[in-house]
Amino acid sequence: MKKSATDDIPKGLEDEEYFHGLLPREDCNEILTKVGDFLVRVSQPRPTDPREVIISVRVSKEQSGHSIRHVIVKKQKLPNGQIVWIAIETIKFMSFFDLIEHYVKRGDPINPELENSVLIKAIKRQPWEFSHDDITLNKMLGSGAFGEVRSGELTINKKKIECAVKIAKVTITEAQMAFRKEKIKEMMHEARLMRHYDHDNIVRIYGVAVDREPLMIVIELIKGGCLSEDLKQRKGSISDDEKVEKMCLGAAYGLQYLHSKKCIHRDIAARNILYTTDKVAKISDFGMSREGTIYKMKTSKKVPIKWTAPETIATFVYSLKTDVYSFSIMVCEIFTDGEEPYKGMTNSEVKKMVLRGERMEIPVAPQGISSLIRHCWDQNAASRWTMNAAVKKLEKIAKLIGPQGLQSDNVTAITLDSGKDMSSSKKVVNYNKKNSSLKGIPDSAVTQQPVSISNFIN
Repeated sequence: MKKSATDDIPKGLEDEEYFHGLLPREDCNEILTKVGDFLVRVSQPRPTDPREVIISVRVSKEQSGHSIRHVIVKKQKLPNGQIVWIAIETIKFMSFFDLIEHYVKRGDPINPELENSVLIKAIKRQPWEFSHDDITLNKMLGSGAFGEVRSGELTINKKKIECAVKIAKVTITEAQMAFRKEKIKEMMHEARLMRHYDHDNIVRIYGVAVDREPLMIVIELIKGGCLSEDLKQRKGSISDDEKVEKMCLGAAYGLQYLHSKKCIHRDIAARNILYTTDKVAKISDFGMSREGTIYKMKTSKKVPIKWTAPETIATFVYSLKTDVYSFSIMVCEIFTDGEEPYKGMTNSEVKKMVLRGERMEIPVAPQGISSLIRHCWDQNAASRWTMNAAVKKLEKIAKLIGPQGLQSDNVTAITLDSGKDMSSSKKVVNYNKKNSSLKGIPDSAVTQQPVSISNFIN
């Protein structure tokens, strides 16, 4: 029989408002704001191990890694069969609730080595923390090795809201546990970021259900589908007006908003844009996203080479300008009706080509789009446009497009060095400038020698 999150915890704890279930420790920093604020949660152990009850308490006002401490409350069976609960080895309690009451009323530190580890105020579950009982699961929308997505209904204050639910699978092998924990961490990181965003061109999150397994993320239900699939299905029948105003500009507004919030998406591509039946583009999939304007990838992970900026390929350093580069590739996807970038080329070939300062052929598109693409995939990150500039350009193009569309920019190859259009037989765009691939990134964030990413090609 499989264990639920409540099998190894005190009876009745799941009914307490300060019990936060399987909430990860990373979420505690946002919830526990004052010294003495505390909550109770349970660990996510290996499949065969018992769950541990954890008291998380803020011990410092500082936003450091040690400002919140996590105390494991041990469950012990005495020789006479009596169960006791222990936070400090020398003090045993007949019930978990006696333990909580003792430390709250007496004001004793729950960790003797930390004077400020005092339980002052129990923090209730947040409005974005739902119970599984609040969620009704319906039709399967998609699935993978470690999770699935279903349509469903979320009940809030007796009101039902249509939603989509990302569900982490529970039935996995021991060998898969480490990867599963990484996927759950990624899911919860995504939810943590998305809670702070509210924009028409960003997929909205309602919250998470972590009171028991399986972990769930509840998001806006999009009536439509993935932009890349929509482009392929309607190939040849989508107007320039829709491509510019609804697809490109919609995604640009969303990315502009994220950048205003100092968020690097890190995976902008048509596959990660949802497109509604009402023709609204919404950025989704924040699993790789990071807060800040610079991010250095610390561990060996695969990256989508064909969408990745040259300076990021060379150094593993991401910036807002990395997203801008990816946006230019996505624009190419839109104007080729969902065709894969650098079609027919391997990731290794594309990596070498991009680092040389060369690009794929710019697709046929309305006037102004080729200029937008060139500015957004500039080899020099410092010279590359911001999303504010890209939005202004797209707004201008959208206003000029008539019922028949503008005259096309039928450009197949360009070099910045000459500024002249090249022969239509050319199939690459050369943006090679000496040492330009590392410009626009602070020296402190870049390794001294370019790092080979041959082992991380997706």
